[in-house]
Amino acid sequence: MEFSRAIHTMLKASGLKGVDLRWVSEFEVEQPYQKLLCHDRDMTSTLGDFHEGEVSLKVLQEYLVADLYMREVILSVDEKPVEYGLIEIHLQNFPDEARERITKKGEPLGNILNTSGLPYRSEPSSFLAIKDGDFTPDFFPSTGGKSLFGRYNTLLNPEDRILANILEILPRKHS
Repeated sequence: MEFSRAIHTMLKASGLKGVDLRWVSEFEVEQPYQKLLCHDRDMTSTLGDFHEGEVSLKVLQEYLVADLYMREVILSVDEKPVEYGLIEIHLQNFPDEARERITKKGEPLGNILNTSGLPYRSEPSSFLAIKDGDFTPDFFPSTGGKSLFGRYNTLLNPEDRILANILEILPRKHS
């Protein structure tokens, strides 16, 4: 599995720098991660439902090159980190109002898509595991588990234009 060029570039400057990502099948993803990752829905609403709260966004880094907006983010529910993400957003495939909301950095992309009524579909193409201890930024403290799990996902509009490519990683503890 190959990341998009922008995600690959972001990996070099992100909290994942030097981390060994191991591709796994969806059947190797442990629960509750399998339930949270192995589906064709957006992660914002999935995590909000699972954690029974509103998902908020913290942008760690961002880059804008023409109509390609890239950012490294943390999604949280009640100030508890529930996802780390690298996202490449193709702004040219969004209407002006949505573009404005995206670049304001105030809300997750999934929330913008769901509240604006923009039609889209989610197509996860692969799943990954990271040995716990290899990924230890302070927003994901080690909990002694075996692995962190994540997915590489593409959001598409009805014309099959890419809205976003997203690398999504969940923290070890979900209770």
